[in-house]
Amino acid sequence: MLIFLVLLFPTNDKVMKQYADYMLLLSPNDRVKALVKEHKLHAATVIGQYESMHSIAHISINKMPRQKAFITEPALLALGKALRTLPPITLTIDGFDYFNHGTDYKTIYAKLRSNHQTTQWFKTLKKHLGLKEFMVPHITIARNIPVWAFEQLWPHFKAINWVEDITINELTILQRETFATFKTWEPFITLPFEARHLVEPAPPKSAPLKPLSRNIHSGQMSLF
Repeated sequence: MLIFLVLLFPTNDKVMKQYADYMLLLSPNDRVKALVKEHKLHAATVIGQYESMHSIAHISINKMPRQKAFITEPALLALGKALRTLPPITLTIDGFDYFNHGTDYKTIYAKLRSNHQTTQWFKTLKKHLGLKEFMVPHITIARNIPVWAFEQLWPHFKAINWVEDITINELTILQRETFATFKTWEPFITLPFEARHLVEPAPPKSAPLKPLSRNIHSGQMSLF
């Protein structure tokens, strides 16, 4: 009877493997990973367990949930040619900062110093990856913690003077099965940055000025 049921209703392993989640990130060196781990463990001793306490230090670039693997994987592999035209980039950790998530939650992160070179580099990376939106580059310490927990942690992190350079040589792509019972991120591929210098895109051609509208709306400026 059991054999009959298995034949009648086959397992969905093949279906599960057709769908995968992908994460694109930049990985710092082992020293920075170890220091971030120490900061995360300190936070846990103060506020208890929290969402990102076990994650390895990284700079998130993009998350791609529930993708059809047979379509997405060839596209990701094809990125290698374009990314080789990017040079390695040296980023500088410059203390800590935080994001607000509404009025009830915040995220503490290691801040990365921004200048013309890093801004143009991330713009070019964004263009090669076909991304329209791009979060502020950072290394998360304590993600999405309630305000009471933030208020206990922030005086400690605010007082730390952490300035350190990290060189990024490649884009790391992780994968995991979307419908797996126990989801774990595993390496998919690393795509190196091999150029000697950054070739900045040519400035756009000037267009005739248009008359200003009387209805002027203020907006928030994007970092990239």
